[in-house]
Amino acid sequence: MARLRAARSGCTVRMYRHGLGDCFLLAFGVSQRTQRYMLIDCGVLLGTPNAEARMQAVVKNIHDATGGHLDALVITHEHWDHVSGFLQAQQAFAGLTVDEVWFAWTENPASPLARELRERRRAALHGLRLALASAGPTPPLFARRIESVRAFFGPDLAATGRATTEDALDWVKQQWPNHRYCEPGGTPLTIDDLPEVRFYVLGPPADTTYLRRSTPTKRGGEVYLDDPHSGQLGLYLAALGAAPAVRQPYQAAERFLPFNEAYHRQSFDTEVTEITDRYRSEPWRQIDAEWIGAAGELALRLDAHTNNTSLVLAIELGRGDKVLLFPGDAQVGSWLSWNEVGWHGEDEAITTADLLARTVLYKVGHHGSHNATLREQGLERMTNAELIALIPVDREIAGRMRWRMPHEPLHERLTQKTLGRLVLSDTGLPMAAGDAVIEAFRGQCAQTDLFTDTPIIPWNRARSAPTTAGSQRPRRPPRR
Repeated sequence: MARLRAARSGCTVRMYRHGLGDCFLLAFGVSQRTQRYMLIDCGVLLGTPNAEARMQAVVKNIHDATGGHLDALVITHEHWDHVSGFLQAQQAFAGLTVDEVWFAWTENPASPLARELRERRRAALHGLRLALASAGPTPPLFARRIESVRAFFGPDLAATGRATTEDALDWVKQQWPNHRYCEPGGTPLTIDDLPEVRFYVLGPPADTTYLRRSTPTKRGGEVYLDDPHSGQLGLYLAALGAAPAVRQPYQAAERFLPFNEAYHRQSFDTEVTEITDRYRSEPWRQIDAEWIGAAGELALRLDAHTNNTSLVLAIELGRGDKVLLFPGDAQVGSWLSWNEVGWHGEDEAITTADLLARTVLYKVGHHGSHNATLREQGLERMTNAELIALIPVDREIAGRMRWRMPHEPLHERLTQKTLGRLVLSDTGLPMAAGDAVIEAFRGQCAQTDLFTDTPIIPWNRARSAPTTAGSQRPRRPPRR
């Protein structure tokens, strides 16, 4: 198997076509012979047919394409479709050497806020497991919501003792102990022998106000889990009888019980038995399933909250040159926070607006869902005529889950913005149909059943910026 290569000072982006999940291998050219490699995520949605075989084929290809060495491994966030490969192809991954693993600051055990986020996520997942075990016949809406979250958090949501996303991250941390926890702003990151390539960290936001924003509405959907000492999460967990599991981190879970202690009764009390018999004979009084709606809502909020903790990278190929945007599954709050991010030293003049304007490759967030690509503050600011978009998606599997991926209006606008240079992992490269722009794009790329390769040549190496149909020749931005 040939190594993945990029032109000197350029980059080739390999998007794997293994299903609904993210796995991107980037090759940066140092010289004609020397390459530097970065892997961004490696996972596939729970329930994907032959998932282990697919992921093992992907990781074998990664090993062959890199010679068994990664300069950097990036884990954007803790969702099964981004990390499952580290468990499903663990033996193959163990054969790779990795210089450094990059996580978002939200995974940093030294951060009090990161630890709090993790504790809340664990408590919410525990509550959902109890809901699945306690619900009995499950209402359809609740079932769909729980199944949706289970697909992103792994099989342990349904049965304890099974592998989890947290297990995947723990294995990565133990296997390759050189970790970097990335915070937005500051000094752009670099890789050895690639000083001209800068990695600008845009998210996740450190401000919890932004972490709570998930949908582009005036009010904003809250996705950061409620404070267990004052909100619905504590009430919900107490009602499920989960207090023993969360008492240590949250303390005094009894305070969330809905009635004063004077009204507590044991199930064997005569009065309770009489009420129960009457309740069973009059079905209209039954409220057994009413609490399930809260569990479904919690499931959706847990999912969105985790997406908003995605590590977001804008990769600049040279000073004032082309930018590649990898946002993980960042949702609205994260995107909005980017406007407040700044950098130090010689990069102080760089702004998010500038980076978006120079973006020529956009890895579309959350498989093209409706709330993971901002409009005016996001895609509409990607104005470069060379823009390419990549969507890791499997529409058949998304359809089974009743997900609109990619969301139709977003798909249409991406097609317009890229002049048709929109690559979906399930279908591959777009068909040319006589279109000169798409024909030229197809001629630059390479594709197999397993992956699609997209080369990016910096402006400082191109003889002239390419002309695109229906647009003026793009100008190279001035050096800063």
